[in-house]
This record gives sequence, structure tokens and C-alpha cells, in this order.
Amino acid sequence: MESIIDGVYQVGGAVNSFVIDGDQGVTLVDTGMPRRHGAIVSALESIGRTPGDIKAIVVTHAHFDHVGGAAALKHESGAQVFVSQGDAAAARGDEPHPLAPVFGWVPFMAPLFQRIVPSGQPVDVDHIVAEGARGLPEDLAVLDTPGHTPGHVSYLLDRGGGLLFVGDAAVATKQGRVKRGYMNRSSPTFDASLRRIAERDFAIACFGHSAPLSTDAAGAFRRFAAGLG
Repeated sequence: MESIIDGVYQVGGAVNSFVIDGDQGVTLVDTGMPRRHGAIVSALESIGRTPGDIKAIVVTHAHFDHVGGAAALKHESGAQVFVSQGDAAAARGDEPHPLAPVFGWVPFMAPLFQRIVPSGQPVDVDHIVAEGARGLPEDLAVLDTPGHTPGHVSYLLDRGGGLLFVGDAAVATKQGRVKRGYMNRSSPTFDASLRRIAERDFAIACFGHSAPLSTDAAGAFRRFAAGLG
């Protein structure tokens, strides 16, 4: 587990999850792969917390590698689960998880991918989130950032100059640049989401599949958005 700022930690692996340690308990941002939630439990124990301290689970999007551990962790903790309207049905198991945009370019791969990926346990959704919503844990603000999935959202935490949980709306390079990511493709909806992120002020960006940007993160998004045309 990596400390991002005081009280915020990244639990790494094939996909990143995040722990926000607050006065009222723990908030998780995404929960990783199915049946891999033990890594989050171990991370909590390393900071003197237990699953019982989890009060909220906020989900950027309903792909199996981001919501896969949510049901197990909700069962252990009784935490409230927050998901967008666009991805709630997939999180609940009422419809298949949405395919990433890359499969629009290689549609013949979609059936194979759907057969080999692990299926996450459906999770009860307690709260629907959208940009402008109030009452989120830790005073998180929601940004609607559809594109990777129809209901993809990002979360802005008002700590340390602003910390943005980007989910899979983008990735960061080792050189500190923002990229779309190989599972994504340009579309008017996706590009609008990236421009929306670039309009916000934040010091740090945390991603689902790359290391955080801790220097001039908002500037990196602005530079990327400026090249979208």
C-alpha cells in the first residue's frame, strides 16, 4: 500500500483501489478484482483499521476489475455503495458489464473477452451519484466522465490541494503525461469528459491502471485536452 497524502492510500495490483481514512470511518474508491478484496483488508489492517470501519464504497464504473470486491466488502462492513445511474444496473447484476471502447474497433474480440473475464458478484447499490450530487462521504464531489463506460464518474476530494480519482477515464505515463489508455478510443462523449476534467483544479490525480500524478496533475490534463482539437 502506498500513501498518496495524509489519510489517503493506494492499494495496488492489476488495478488500483484507494482508501480514504476519515474521522467518521473509511471510504473506499473502487474495490479491485473479484475475490481479491483480501488485499484491501490487509491494507486496512496496516493502518489499524478493519473491514468494519468501512462506511462507504464509491465506484468509478462497473467493470469487473473496479467493482469486483464490492459485494464481499459490503457484506463484511455494511458499507453504503455509491454508483452512477448509467452503471448501476451492471453493478447490481441486472445487465452485463459494459464493454470498454476498444471493442468497438475489434468487435470480434468482445465475445472471447466476456467469456474469459471473471464475473463479479452483484452488489446492492444504495445511492445513485451524479455531478452536483450532495451527501457523499468525505465531501467528495462527482464529475460525470462517461466514455470508458456509459456511467463512468470521477471523484474529487478536497484534501491536499485537491485529489482527483480518475478511474479509467485516462492513464498517466512515467514521464508525467496524461494518455487516453489502450482500452479507450476517442469519441465526442469521451473527449468532452476529458475536457471537463481539464477545467477543474486539483494537485494530484489517481488512476485505475497507472501510478498517481503528484506534480501539476491538472496541468497535465489541460495539456492533453488542448491536443484533442
